[in-house]
Amino acid sequence: MILGWMYSKVKKWLPGRKTGKPIRSPFTGRGEGIASFNPGPNRPCSWLWAVASTIAGLFLLAVTFSLCAPVWANTAANTQITNQVTVSYYDGSAARTATSSITITVSLVPAAPNVLKGSDQSTQYTGADTQLNNTFTITGTANGPDTYSLTPNLSGGTNETGASVTLTSPASPVTLGASVIVADSTHTSMATTIYVPSDGTADSKVNEIEADDWVVIGVNSAVQVQSVSDPGGSDIATIVLKTALGLGAPAAGTLVAEQKTVTVNVKSGTITAYGASIVITKTLTVSSTSGSKPSTTSDTITDTFTSGLVSFTKYVRNVTTSAAGTGTAYSYNSINYYLAGVKANPGDILEYVLVARSTGTGYISSSVITDVLPTSYVSLKTGQYSGGNDITYVNDAGVVSYLTTAGDTDAGSYASPTLTVNVGTGATSSSGGTIASGKSVLVLYQVNVNNVAQTDQIVNSAKLSSPDLASSATSAVTVTGVIRTKSTVEFLT
Repeated sequence: MILGWMYSKVKKWLPGRKTGKPIRSPFTGRGEGIASFNPGPNRPCSWLWAVASTIAGLFLLAVTFSLCAPVWANTAANTQITNQVTVSYYDGSAARTATSSITITVSLVPAAPNVLKGSDQSTQYTGADTQLNNTFTITGTANGPDTYSLTPNLSGGTNETGASVTLTSPASPVTLGASVIVADSTHTSMATTIYVPSDGTADSKVNEIEADDWVVIGVNSAVQVQSVSDPGGSDIATIVLKTALGLGAPAAGTLVAEQKTVTVNVKSGTITAYGASIVITKTLTVSSTSGSKPSTTSDTITDTFTSGLVSFTKYVRNVTTSAAGTGTAYSYNSINYYLAGVKANPGDILEYVLVARSTGTGYISSSVITDVLPTSYVSLKTGQYSGGNDITYVNDAGVVSYLTTAGDTDAGSYASPTLTVNVGTGATSSSGGTIASGKSVLVLYQVNVNNVAQTDQIVNSAKLSSPDLASSATSAVTVTGVIRTKSTVEFLT
């Protein structure tokens, strides 16, 4: 470009040799730099000498190009790149300089962010719209700050109706800052202090990265920002980190990308079948709002809402006669108990065993067994177990303990006609405990048979209550069903 400019000057100057006009420098327009002359017969090559002298004068002209800001292969958006040209020359009387510059601002190059799913979650179903929270980690990959829309997607659900997912935080769209490590003779990044181009504005953030933000630098784990100082213009900003980078000082050209955690709320809807789990799957789509709007959809998070169900059965045996009953027998300590068919005389002793087994995918909590005794036919027999206690209790680990019916500090009580035993892990004298899925508990007690007519039958019913159970007669929100079993004993006279 400069040689073309010099050629144009010389081309305009050459015609002077034919007109007899004084020849002047094509660069200064004056004759002081190069001698004036008129061509004539005695000086046929004088014009050539003038041209040669002018070209020689070019060696007095120097052209300098400089960049007021360094340029890197991977450059942060908003970087101010100033290109300055300085021309130095001698015009025949003095040395002269001319300077021209242009500043270019690097543009954002949108890119799809990294989206990492959090852990799968599980909780007990406690009623319609039981909730869980999922997390996703999003990290920018663009060369500068960009805004992104956040869209949670419900991709599947089983054993439910009305499940839903909603974005909790942050609000959409969200901005992720980003920049690129730079280096020059006075700025070399370290493990706790890094340098990036100014975004052109003097303040305490750079490219939307500021104190307390989390950033990912290269392949390091995320670290938190302590402070940011941006001098503005074409200068270099300083980012101080709260903890040192695990892999040491980053190289120039390394991306510095902000990272944020996204929380999505999941509602179970209403369960279809108790005892089976509700399973909800979802993803998160994060899309740039710039350019071609590149986007990323996460892998799937699976949430499980377990559901409680219980098998509860009452069996009986005649302690006095040991006579067998009918139906499938239940054996405890090598002694058989029966669903029905047990016969007894007045004055015989009957022993009942109540078996509660958690059969659902979830636990049953606040578990309470109540048994209303038919006191017209039987009376509770006390002091029949170890230590003179009234009730035998076997917990879900198979550990045997003995309770009283006095309504004291243990989990058993009797207020005629109702026998109450709080069962499960954590049971106390005032509240029931939890029976885990697949676990069982047992309650045993004895009664005396009173005098009855020959045709009377004793029907003894019990139930297990828990807010995690439902029955066809109750709401799925609060009760999962009261299971009752009946034992019929025939009396012979």
